[in-house]
This record gives sequence, structure tokens and C-alpha cells, in this order.
Amino acid sequence: MSAHSISVRRGAVDPKKFFKVVDVTKEVSGLSREIEPQLEDMFSAIRRTQEPEIKIGPHCSDPYPCPLQDKCWSFLPAGSVFDLYYGGKKCWRLLQDGVVSLKDIPEDVDLTDRQTIQRKVALTAQPHIDRKALASFLKRLKYPVSYLDFETFSTAIPLFDGLKPYQQVPFQFSLHRVATLGTAPEHHAFLADGCVDPRPEFLNRLRDNIGDKGTVIVYNEKFEKGVLAKLADAFPDHAGWIENVKHRVVDLLEPFQNFDFYHPEQHGSASIKSVLPVLPGRSYADLEIKEGGQASLEYLRVHFGDVTEAERCKVRARLERYCGQDTEGMVWIVDALRTRVA
Repeated sequence: MSAHSISVRRGAVDPKKFFKVVDVTKEVSGLSREIEPQLEDMFSAIRRTQEPEIKIGPHCSDPYPCPLQDKCWSFLPAGSVFDLYYGGKKCWRLLQDGVVSLKDIPEDVDLTDRQTIQRKVALTAQPHIDRKALASFLKRLKYPVSYLDFETFSTAIPLFDGLKPYQQVPFQFSLHRVATLGTAPEHHAFLADGCVDPRPEFLNRLRDNIGDKGTVIVYNEKFEKGVLAKLADAFPDHAGWIENVKHRVVDLLEPFQNFDFYHPEQHGSASIKSVLPVLPGRSYADLEIKEGGQASLEYLRVHFGDVTEAERCKVRARLERYCGQDTEGMVWIVDALRTRVA
């Protein structure tokens, strides 16, 4: 049997086969003797009422993010040099030279095109808008336009046959479909129920709602296309229309990642949660579920955990609201871009 086939779940899982019992008493005893001399320093640190006065640096996230980072970094102003897009070591060099704000970066500092835009925006407090590039992007949209978003979960031990460890399993989609320019979007949604593999019904519902023509807009196409490719492999009867959908995808992340539009309040981020507040003026602040990781955990908790029916229904409503805002938010963003280009 190949290593590839071993990594795919086929039949019932025996948890005992995942582990090997090894006696490590000798190794642990040796390590414990090395720790004993450090205990007093550890207790001394625990007893302190204030954090140590240590300058911020790369050590704040290496080898692990420090839980006190928000406190230690609180002296930095909004629009600091650490907002630089892929700033890396350049941010630390600027800080060492006494440059804290983007607007104070000297003209002779070598910046990338996107970083130069960030400095200009910080100085003017006005968004950068490349109307020609945005107009070119919008011309690529062919109606009907379908705004699509998936939610997925992944587990170390696959829940269903045919899955690999940590393989993304789509359990929800939201789709806002705009038939022609200027018409109101029509909303379609799916949220799997029960403890069965959600993929077959997910695919059937998506196929019925997405149609075979027009642009499919997503935010970060790598994710959605990757999920679709795995679904085509697992369910070859659906491969034809899945390939059709993949060819129609346009990534709404693109104009923001290219800095065709950039607002100082994005702080170097092109994510939808950074763009939504500064372009159409919306946010996720009033949602109980605010990001995909939380959506995944909540779905697993109420469908595979021991919860009341009332709790399950409450969380399902929250999941539908969250995923629905992802696609409605894309509609708002495209509409806002059109007003900026006009």
C-alpha cells in the first residue's frame, strides 16, 4: 500500500494506531535537572507587576508571538512604519534610525512602488486611486456576476472516508447573483446540517445556483479554486461544471493587492475586512462570528459536539449572517469602485 493511500481515510479509525508508546523517563529526568536552576528566575518574572523594559524587536515574534506584544508596541502611532507592505527588516532599520511614522520616512529611503504609495497616502491623508487600473478591472466583469464565498473546516483525523488529514471540507457557501448591471442581487445560500459528509449536497446546491455563464467573483481565488479542485478530484461527475466555474473566476483581492486602491486605514492590508470599512464604509463589528477560523470551529462544535438544539440553531443563524456578509460585502465593494471610477 502506498504512502499516498495510507494518508486517506478508508473505513473506521482505530485511534491506537496513531500512537506509539515510548518510555522517555531518562530523557525527561535529564532535562528537568537543566530547568531547576532557572526556576527562581521564572518565579521572579511571574511575581513582577510590570512587564520588563525590553525594546521591541524581531524577538517579539521569534520563535513565537509574545502575548505582551500589544502592550509593548502600544507606543507606535497609527500609520507606523510597521504598516509597510512586506517591510521586513526595513521596518526595524527605520525604527533604529528614529523613524516611527510612515509620513516621516525620508525621501532617500529605498521603497517599493507600493510602499511609496503608502508614504504618499500617509502624508496626504487621502486614498490612492488608480482609476485607469480600476476601470480595466471592472471591464473584466461579465454579467450575470456571481459573488461567491466558501466556509470550510479541516481536522487532523478525517471525519469522512476519502479525506486526508487537514483537508479542507466545504460546509457552507453564500452566493449573491447580480443579473445585470444596476439590478439588485439575488441571494442563494447553503449550510450543511447533520453529521454526514457535506460535500455532495454542497456541490449539488452550488451547481444549481451558480449557472454556467458570467463572472464568478471571489476574494482570494487561491482558496476557492483550491477547494473546487479537490472537489473535482473527489467527485469526478462534477468535474466538468467545476472547471467551467474556475475559468470564470475573477479575484476581487487583485486591485487591492496591486494598490490600485489604497486607503491609509488599511494599514498595509488588502484583506476584505480591511477594505470594507474604508471603501463602502461597512464592517464586521456587529457580527458574533467575525472570521473563517471561528466559523469553522463553531460549525464543528454545534454539529459534532454535545449542544442543545437552541444553541445549534443560534450558531447556524450566526454562520449564515457571517458568510452572507462576505459575499454581500463584495457587492458593496464593486459598487463603491464603480463610483470611484465614474
